[in-house]
Amino acid sequence: MLNKNNSDKDNTVTRRSFGRPRGSKNKPKPPIVVTRVSPSAFKSNVFEFASGVNIAESLLCFASTHQRGLCVLSATGTITDVTLQQGDGTNMVFRGQFGIIIMNGLFVPPGSSPSGLTSLTVYLGRDHGRMIGGMVVGPLVASGPVMVMAATFANAIYVRNPLSNNHNDEDGLLGGFGGGDDGNYNSFGKKGGSSSKMCN
Repeated sequence: MLNKNNSDKDNTVTRRSFGRPRGSKNKPKPPIVVTRVSPSAFKSNVFEFASGVNIAESLLCFASTHQRGLCVLSATGTITDVTLQQGDGTNMVFRGQFGIIIMNGLFVPPGSSPSGLTSLTVYLGRDHGRMIGGMVVGPLVASGPVMVMAATFANAIYVRNPLSNNHNDEDGLLGGFGGGDDGNYNSFGKKGGSSSKMCN
């Protein structure tokens, strides 16, 4: 005769529990460390200019020395005696001190192709709520501490529009910023190509 206790033990089904054991925790994941930064990545820069420094010329010199494009995002401070090109193409000289309200522009190393990319636009305020603005076509000299926020980049892709149908719309990279002097003058009265005198 079979033992009843043994038969009950044989008929018992062992169930395996599913899920995470009580009290367990997720293992911490190792942090992601970037060990190499792409040279084409945007980089933020804050430029400080002392009184008497030509801001436009200094930014162009930076772009030429580092062979990177520079996009001006904003600025604060005061400048003195500026020449601005108006919408109808006329140049107007404004003398005195002006507070910077808006400043934006693009600088590429001299001699880059395509030409005509470098420009700087400012809107300035004065007493009694007077505001002037236009494209800088002469020196932009700081009359006190000026802070400029900008982003630099390299290897920008030049796309010619309208887009063609041959799927080869990327005419080339601006990252090398190569190309010789095409004889054009940038907005600051300096001939494209060499800027060694300007940077000294």
